[in-house]
Amino acid sequence: MEKYRPWLVFLAIFVFVGVGVVVASYFLRGYRLDWRRGLLEPSGLLVVNSNPKGASVFINDKLVTATDDTLNLPPNRYRLKIVKDGYLPWEKTVNVKKEIVKQINAYLFCSTPDLKPLTFTGAINPQLAPNGGRVVYAVASASAQSKNGIWVNNLSQRSPLDIVRSNSQQLTRRDNQHRWEKAHFVWSPDSQQVLAYFSRAGTVAAAYLLPASRLISNDQLHDVSFRLPFILKKWRFEKNQEQRQQWALFPEGWQKVASKAATLITFSPDSESVLYLATRKVTLPANLNPHPPARSDQPETRQIKPGYIYVYNRKEDTNFQIGSADDLGVDQQRLQPAKTLLETLARFNYQPVRWLTAHHLVFINHHQVMVVESDGQNKQALFNGPFIDSFAYPWPDGEKLLVLTSLFPHRPPNLYIVGIK
Repeated sequence: MEKYRPWLVFLAIFVFVGVGVVVASYFLRGYRLDWRRGLLEPSGLLVVNSNPKGASVFINDKLVTATDDTLNLPPNRYRLKIVKDGYLPWEKTVNVKKEIVKQINAYLFCSTPDLKPLTFTGAINPQLAPNGGRVVYAVASASAQSKNGIWVNNLSQRSPLDIVRSNSQQLTRRDNQHRWEKAHFVWSPDSQQVLAYFSRAGTVAAAYLLPASRLISNDQLHDVSFRLPFILKKWRFEKNQEQRQQWALFPEGWQKVASKAATLITFSPDSESVLYLATRKVTLPANLNPHPPARSDQPETRQIKPGYIYVYNRKEDTNFQIGSADDLGVDQQRLQPAKTLLETLARFNYQPVRWLTAHHLVFINHHQVMVVESDGQNKQALFNGPFIDSFAYPWPDGEKLLVLTSLFPHRPPNLYIVGIK
């Protein structure tokens, strides 16, 4: 017997390790032992994260834990609610499946946003750049006359330690010939140039093409109004080229639908999702891409209706209806083919619904700045304060808004930063 003892010990260790590996594999797959029945019961893993952390997690109206945590739950549908003092609540119905890890990342927004000025000398006719990182505006009320003119503020280059100090670049100075406060602005597709134009009697009276990064003396300006059709044609070509590069990432089935039945197409910051407004009734084919195990289980639609806005995600092959164009503050008249050059200029940078983050959209409805997740859930008001000319857009970092407002009567409006996180 002594000579078999090492083999018996080895066999015992092998069996113990083997059983441990099997038990661990079942545990990692979500199985738990039901002590009363003596059976391994399947469950799912629900990973609940929030930004910011430390929020309370309610499941079916019962407080169960705090973020960030992992829960083992029997397969079922659950009402999940995440709450934190000072923030808007987050709610969603989730479907927990056996042996599947489902991750929830709840982005919580402040219920009491704060306001900080970006400009102090007024901001006239501001226009946000297509990339969301710059804003151009005119100044006409600065105490120093040399400060009046056209300015560009680089939003994405601001110091995180000094949010109020502007990072501005003056492009032109005001003089008797060029009263820039009466001009309107159009950005080039690459956000590197600004077209400042004046209108009179329904036509373009004058137009100037300015670099967005340096000061130009007025005697160096040249009227390019006679070249506008060629400039706009070149810009449309550049927009189409950039869009085609992003389209190439998406399945061919979606591209076919979008090419014949969609407009107002904008891609998420991570290029995994695309927002579009349907222009005709069409069916989006199923299974355009392989579905991941933890695919979103929120209700989607493949039957696309005109006048509604959708978000398609290429990684999960999901297509969510966000809402009607009217509900999301879209002026569909501005999406119709322009009849005049002025209409073309006024519509060139029109983008009423913008991406706040890779999973959130921002739009204006009933004089409120609204946010909604890219699956159409958790539609909430971010800012109810006054803002002018529907100018309210997301900040590049997704944690703030940029609005145009005047806090005092008879004072010129200024640009303000609204903290929402």
